[in-house]
This record gives sequence, structure tokens and C-alpha cells, in this order.
Amino acid sequence: MRIVIAILSAAIVLLSTWLYQQTLAENQAPSGKPLQTIVNQQYRLRISATFDAGVDPFAEELAEAASLKVTYQGKELLVVNQPIPAGEVTEAEIDLELPTGRNEFLIEMSPSDSAAIVPRAVHVQLFKGNGQQPLQTETLWAPPTDSLVVGTVGFEVKPSASNEQ
Repeated sequence: MRIVIAILSAAIVLLSTWLYQQTLAENQAPSGKPLQTIVNQQYRLRISATFDAGVDPFAEELAEAASLKVTYQGKELLVVNQPIPAGEVTEAEIDLELPTGRNEFLIEMSPSDSAAIVPRAVHVQLFKGNGQQPLQTETLWAPPTDSLVVGTVGFEVKPSASNEQ
């Protein structure tokens, strides 16, 4: 009789566990990401620095070394391989297809004299289309001992951005 009760108890436990798992699986919310709208938009970057920029002497490949590099999700958007004097404005127009929501550009600028112990700053302005009002303005700072000024410029892409100029 004990063996029958033990088998019956085990069957009840297994059956109730199986029912619980089935109910749990049916009531779960879908785990897919919400669809993001892709917006095709033209942007204009204006970049200036408080220091003379030169080709990065610490680059792994000197042929690929740059004094200024702008990337978006690993894709190089702007690369300047020549010295840039302090205060000179570098402008670039970039056509991009971006998802709506928060996006970021990565800015890297290399000083020509990395031995100088002075604070360094890079001023970045991001414009949408041919607009005169900046969409985002950032000043990226580097401590005096850093040999590279690196920072991100974040901005928001709205779904209706494709209709605006």
C-alpha cells in the first residue's frame, strides 16, 4: 500500500509541475524588441579644438592614423589624416539612416604635441540638415596627461525628423 501512495504522490507532483509550466509559458509576454523606425537625415558636424591636432603617434597602423576621427557604431564617418591647427573649424556633411531614439557619435582627436602637459578640449556642434540652430553642442575635455581626446556626442532622433529640414 505504501508503494502505491508513493507512486500516486509522485505522479501528482509531476502533473502539477507540468501544468504550472504550461500555464506559465502561455501567459508570458512576447520577448521581441519593438520595431524602430529608420530615419534618413542629413547632419552637419562642426568640430574645433583648443590644440594643434596631428596624426596619432601611438596608432597601431601609421597608415591608418588620423588626427580626427568620427564614428557611428564602428563605421567611420569622417577621417582627417592631416594636421589641424588650433581653432580651425572642420565641417562635414553626413547622410545617415538612423533608428529613432538615442544615438551617439564617437569623436577622437589626437594632439600633435602629446608631451605638452596642458588640458585639451574639442568643441563639437551637430546640426540637422542646413539648420542654423545646433541640435547638440558638446565640449569634450581631456586631462593634461592624456594623449588622445575621446568622447561621445549623444542626440535624439525623432520619428518625424524625416519631414523636417
